[in-house]
Formats: sequence, C-alpha cells, structure tokens
Amino acid sequence: MSSDFEIAAAIVQHQITQALPTVSMIVKFVEPTLQIRTTHPTSDTKVIRSVLTALEDCRDALHRLPIESVAIYGMQGTRNILWKKTFSLEEVLNDTATRNNRDLFSFNNKHMNRAAFPAAFLFSAIAHWTGLDSLLLGLRIWTHEFGHATVAWFSGHQATPLPFGWTNVGAERSIVVYICFSALWGLLFYTGWNEKKRGIMACSVVAAIVQFWMTWLTSQDMFELRLAFGGVGGEFYLSTLLMLAFYVPLPNKWRWDCWRYPILLIAASTFLNSVSFWNQIKRGTVAIPWGTILNGSGDAGGDMNQLSDMGWSDMQIVRTYVGLGQVCLLILLGFYGFQFLRTANFRRSQL
Repeated sequence: MSSDFEIAAAIVQHQITQALPTVSMIVKFVEPTLQIRTTHPTSDTKVIRSVLTALEDCRDALHRLPIESVAIYGMQGTRNILWKKTFSLEEVLNDTATRNNRDLFSFNNKHMNRAAFPAAFLFSAIAHWTGLDSLLLGLRIWTHEFGHATVAWFSGHQATPLPFGWTNVGAERSIVVYICFSALWGLLFYTGWNEKKRGIMACSVVAAIVQFWMTWLTSQDMFELRLAFGGVGGEFYLSTLLMLAFYVPLPNKWRWDCWRYPILLIAASTFLNSVSFWNQIKRGTVAIPWGTILNGSGDAGGDMNQLSDMGWSDMQIVRTYVGLGQVCLLILLGFYGFQFLRTANFRRSQL
C-alpha cells in the first residue's frame, strides 16, 4: 500500500504543482481521506477549482487508494487550520460536468460555450440595427489601429496604435522590436510547455515563424502594402481571432476567464459592423472610405488611397475585404460547430 500511495501521491503532487505553480501544496493520505494542505490564506474559488481540475487528471492514481473523500486545507504553520473544504471522491471525479456548467468562468461550461457566439452576434446585430453600437465606435477604431500595429510589429517595426484613428509606425526595422516579440513568443511557449498546453505552444511557434518571415523575408513595398491593408483587415482577422480565443484557456499567469466575455462582445460587434459595411459598399449603397478619420476624405494618405496608389482597383479592394469577411465567417462557423459537438460529448468523455 505504501508504494501505491507514494506513486499516487507523487502523481497528484505533480499535477497540482503544474496547475498552481505559485501556491505551496502538500499531499497526504490519512485513510480514507486524501488531504491537500496549502498555505493559501483564504478559500479562494479559483484555487479550489484548479485543485479539483488537477485531480481529474489523476483519476487512475486516485483509484489505487481506498479514498472516499478529498479535503483541502488552508494552513498557518503545521497545526493551525484557517479553512477547510471537503469533497467526496465521486463528486471530484464523476461530477465534473455539473461543476463546470455551474461555473460561468469555466472553459468547459457546456451552456456558455454553446450560447456565447449566438448571444454575442444577436446582441451585436440588435445594437447595430438600433444604432447602439455607436457606443463602441472608439473600440472599433482601436481595433482598426491595432490591425496596422500588428502588421508593423510582425514586420519588426515600432508601432503605437492610438484610439482616435492614428498609428505611429517606425520607418525602419528595429532589432529591439524583433527581439522583444521573439522573447514574448518564447515566454508563451515555455509557459505552455510547463502547463502542457499544446495549443498555446503551437500558436507561439507559428507566431515566431510568421514574425521571422515578415521581418526578414519581405520587401519594403510589400510591408507598406500590408500596412495599408491591415487596418480594415484587422477589423476582420483580429476580431475573428479574439472570438476564437474565447474558447482558449491561456496559461495560469495569463488567465482571462472573466475578461473574455466583454472582449467577445467587442470583437463580435466589430466583425459584424465591418461585414455589414463592406457588403453595403459591394451593393453600391455606401462609398469606399477614402481619406482618413482625422483629415477627412481628401487625405491622400488614407488606407484606401494607398492601396489605390499601389495599383489596386476599386473592385479589387471591395472584393478582397468582402472575401476576407466571408472566409473569417466560415472559420467562425466551423470552429463553433466543432465546439458545439465537443461539448455535446463532454460529459460522456469525463465519465
């Protein structure tokens, strides 16, 4: 029994340490209870949820022992108990779906994962139809400017996106910018590796490759074309990526369980507004937005003006942005369909 306990305790200790690297945890077995002792001063909901989630990955190890319950203690010293939470082993291992579905911030909440996209688009459609989305105009403009900035950053240029319709972009490539963003991808990869989040690791590798290609293998003319395209383009691809990220649990130090809800609404509003606007342009009811917000339609430095100067026809501009919106919409629908099917089988996979 002692060897079985030592193996099981080591597995549980490892999983909990991975889930909560900044919180001290000690695993003990006092038959028939698995005791998890921590120095955390309060019964923090996120800490308890992370512990229970980590235990789900230890079900095989836990079944080696005659455990009937799991007790989580907050300790001051070795004897003083600050708080205690007790769960039956059945509740820990077999009632995962119920707990997740009660937790609005859980990434495995079946109801929220199914309702989030439709609710966000419905809210955005009503706001767009009633004109209430004008309250989000500043955030949509900022998304546009971040579209310019992301092109600049991935191309090794300094950029400062401002929320009033302007992005300062450095004229020359900056090795400092390249090193800083490379370090960011490296840190993200390392954190994902520590927490065994393969999706995060893959995203960081892809980002590093794209950054290298756009910085060192792209001409200045192509950079300027992408920079001009990236403003409106960012309204499509950045809002799409932010909506997809709603389903992605970031590493513990980067968690955004709560903030992903308002970001989803902002992204959905931006996406829907841009799709509607460019389809109106395609139908001829609205003109192409020449010029800039700051200096009006006569400003030759506007994004559409620059694309036109680089040889793009009006039809090519419209078709490209409308097509980009359609591709992004197909990606969103496909990803949502995958998540819907995954959550339909979630409880079965946990039992």
